[in-house]
Amino acid sequence: MQEDTKPWYKYAWTWVLIAIPVVTALKAVHTVVVMQQHKPEIVIDDYYQAGKSINMQLAKYREAALRNMDARILVAGNRAVIRFTENQVLGETIHLDFYHPTLGAQDFAVDAERSGELLYVATLPITPNGRWRLTVSDKSEEWRLRANLTLPAEQEIKLGY
Repeated sequence: MQEDTKPWYKYAWTWVLIAIPVVTALKAVHTVVVMQQHKPEIVIDDYYQAGKSINMQLAKYREAALRNMDARILVAGNRAVIRFTENQVLGETIHLDFYHPTLGAQDFAVDAERSGELLYVATLPITPNGRWRLTVSDKSEEWRLRANLTLPAEQEIKLGY
């Protein structure tokens, strides 16, 4: 019988077994570095202030409900057309806020100009695709309407309270 006289570091299986925890540790460090560079935007630090802000927004939606406001939006390309069903006391412009549900860097706001009795038209800085949240308010922000959009859309989407 022949004895094995090679040292331990000359065996391939030794290095395979050492490589598994080393690669795991390197991957863990890489994961921590990536998570530090790309922190989530959805987390809110001050819950109390966020709660007060939510209550103020809900009052604006209730004001729109009291005024019985009814509007629809159509987004075609980089144009947004808002059509109200009744001629309420509306100004020459209304404000639109587009929020991306996960990417805060894509959020934008525009003003829509009156185009006729019941229509408002806005030119958007981008052509939005995918899911978006929209809020529509007047210049003085007394009322507010909202909608969840999936773009591109074939038909008008109702704005709600």
